[in-house]
Amino acid sequence: MDTVLISCGTLEDEVRNVLAATPKPPRLIFTAAALHDKPTNQMREVLQQELNALGPEVCRVLFGYGLCGTAVQGLVTGNFTLIIPRVDDCIPLLLGSREKVAEVSRIPSFFLTAGWLKFSNTCYYDTLARMGERKTAMVYEMMLANYKRFLFIDTGAYDLAQARADMEDRLQRHGLPADSVAGDLTWLERLVAGPWPAEDFLTVLPHSQVQWGVM
Repeated sequence: MDTVLISCGTLEDEVRNVLAATPKPPRLIFTAAALHDKPTNQMREVLQQELNALGPEVCRVLFGYGLCGTAVQGLVTGNFTLIIPRVDDCIPLLLGSREKVAEVSRIPSFFLTAGWLKFSNTCYYDTLARMGERKTAMVYEMMLANYKRFLFIDTGAYDLAQARADMEDRLQRHGLPADSVAGDLTWLERLVAGPWPAEDFLTVLPHSQVQWGVM
């Protein structure tokens, strides 16, 4: 029987980094990062379609997702058990713990990795092309108003110097500094290898519905 890992495409570098050291890695399915730019119900529909497409040989599905704005709430399993990290978004998966997230968030931070930057840059430059410089600046000024910095999570799965260089144009436009913090992929490692204690993972049995608040 097979195990499948379905993950957001923004985590691809980190997931592949973890699986490189895994003796028997699961089969991988990456979903488009652009789903984060869609309404929650559309993301849920795509995730459900991925689950529905799995064959009868699949006995366990690992989710490289958190709650993601309730996108996973209400998903229905097939003949497989579904394991989901108990996180609101992917940031704890990249920093290793909720405590580390709280610590670095004392300075309001817009988090980035190379995967997230690629998605963020695509959104930014698409907006720039559609709306022009002045309107785009207004949109991003409002969007970034509560942030004090961009913060790269150095997961060791990508070239940090290159990612910072790829951000240089936007740093000049937005007027925010860019810092970095060491990442920690142990939560992702536990997602792949187990065990899956209830305080850190939601286990959804076959032919059941995801109820996020249920321990």
